[in-house]
Amino acid sequence: MVLLVLQIGLVCANESAQNDLTVVGRSNFSVWFWDIYDIELKTPSGIYEAGKFPLSLELTYKREISNVELVDETVNQWERFNISENQKKNWAKQLLAIWPSVKPADKITFYIDNEKITYFYFNDQFIGKIDQTGFSDAFASIWLGLNGPYPEMTKKLIGST
Repeated sequence: MVLLVLQIGLVCANESAQNDLTVVGRSNFSVWFWDIYDIELKTPSGIYEAGKFPLSLELTYKREISNVELVDETVNQWERFNISENQKKNWAKQLLAIWPSVKPADKITFYIDNEKITYFYFNDQFIGKIDQTGFSDAFASIWLGLNGPYPEMTKKLIGST
């Protein structure tokens, strides 16, 4: 019972901290003529500094995507990082247990706190967290790493356009 109260307290504290964040940048992600999602980055100062937390990324989906497809694409994005296959499989398993499938107008928000714990929200409701070394950096780098496959989106997000 005490653990549940502590977890609820942490979630409420993180929701409050998210309300104190300022938009750094916005972008969208499209493949050919299909709009996939809009994305927004927020930080306490409204300025992005690589490796500095807390931060929040909010994705608002424009199409139906299964949770399996979401996780598969996340794992595909991790291919460009030096992450072991075992680690990717471990994180993918955890994400499959947390993430729902999405439909147009659904939002998944990722909040990474100062301790690099990643909290997930679906349509503003807490759905889970991952507290493992390296996860928050690898996960945020999908969108915020300048060496990614979509540098224009990244530049808009981090405010460097």
